[in-house]
Amino acid sequence: MAVEDSREDVWAIVGKQRIAMLTTEEEGRLVSRPMSCLARPEENRIYFVTRLDAKVGEIGGSAPVNLGFSDTHKNTYLSLSGTASTSQDREKLRELWSPHVEAWLPEGPDGDDVALISVEPEDAKLWDSTSSALVYAAKVLKANITQTPPDGGKVEQVDMSGSGRAS
Repeated sequence: MAVEDSREDVWAIVGKQRIAMLTTEEEGRLVSRPMSCLARPEENRIYFVTRLDAKVGEIGGSAPVNLGFSDTHKNTYLSLSGTASTSQDREKLRELWSPHVEAWLPEGPDGDDVALISVEPEDAKLWDSTSSALVYAAKVLKANITQTPPDGGKVEQVDMSGSGRAS
């Protein structure tokens, strides 16, 4: 598989998943929270519109973060590492604004505590078993009978910031 195809696979998953688990560091501990994301592959960015609160403080001007995505129906999972930054870029907030965002932030993109988290992806790890629940159950049953672990599908490390795929 070509490197560009791998990156496209990652962006396809991010684009289809509305919710990511955003992991930040809080007082020396890792903390994850579900966040609605807006993928912009042409910018190599994933955006989160949020409030000025603890998670924005944890990121500060810039911080490493992890985003977790899962599609249990298709048995695809993605862990994406990158660097997050925060701002109150009103122009970008207006560009990204939608009825879904408005539901959570009724004060609009110019609200005093409305903020933007921007994540620049660096590396991704993609698990893709592309099996239905029935096929997966059959694999587990066979593994139990043969005492041999089932084929979990492919696991791929993808360099999202450079031009190559990590090993």
